[in-house]
Amino acid sequence: MKRLKILIFLSILSIPTFAQDWESVEIKTVEVADKIYMLQGRGGNIGVIAGDDGVLIVDDQYAPLVPKIKAAIAALSDKEVRYVVNTHYHGDHMGGNEVFGESGSIIIAHENVRERISTDQLMVHMQRPVPARPEAAWPVITFTEDVTFYFNDEEIWIHKGPSAHTDGDAVVWFKKANVIHMGDTFVRYGYPFIDVSGGGSVTGMIDHLEQVLNMIDNETKVIPGHGELATKSDIVTFKNVISDIRDSVAAAVEQGDGLDEILSSGITEKYDEQWQGDFIKAKDFITFTYEDLIKK
Repeated sequence: MKRLKILIFLSILSIPTFAQDWESVEIKTVEVADKIYMLQGRGGNIGVIAGDDGVLIVDDQYAPLVPKIKAAIAALSDKEVRYVVNTHYHGDHMGGNEVFGESGSIIIAHENVRERISTDQLMVHMQRPVPARPEAAWPVITFTEDVTFYFNDEEIWIHKGPSAHTDGDAVVWFKKANVIHMGDTFVRYGYPFIDVSGGGSVTGMIDHLEQVLNMIDNETKVIPGHGELATKSDIVTFKNVISDIRDSVAAAVEQGDGLDEILSSGITEKYDEQWQGDFIKAKDFITFTYEDLIKK
């Protein structure tokens, strides 16, 4: 488990100079529903729908893994990947865009994803520059609100809720199959990363999760941004934890406490054993929350 969390940490940082051992990565295929699969490798979970109309995938991990990803998809379908939907702009979810784009796949994402992919960014919390991606990686179809696909006898609803993990977050709901891909608005490695400099918001994530919970039911199968398949009740637990912490930080800010005082107050102690990992520490999540609450 510790090794998995370290890999997740490195994946999300997506440091170009880090010598990743791509050869050792195996792509695991999980059948989620009829025609719908989850691929796990290194980086964010990939959603796949395969049928007579071709293949649509949700996110695409890293460029060096695309041959393995394509091989895993080829085991499910002899059709080409027609569409790639990005849930947000981070490299562990869209690092394969350039390869898929150059091979003819149509890349689709919120307009903020295209803006961030096509320009230099700075991930402030990690003090890491994120250079612009080559044009072949940019989404060629963008949206500002929701968009629906009718594909492989499935109604696929791409929903843009409030800014949460970033300002370009989208969830992808396969309505007939009752499967939803959450991107990094819901993860299973512990406290979530809120990319405040990338437009993310703790309060927005809570609102985003509320919207999703009102969409789905107890039978919905949930593909998280990272981790194993989940259910609606897992999202409820996740939302309740971050809501409780947000409310406690908000109360401390209201009474005039600064970040150092809040960090030393033990707000997250009842959750830390289960929720604190090697990637996002309690102090990180408190800092995200504080920065979100005080920003203008």
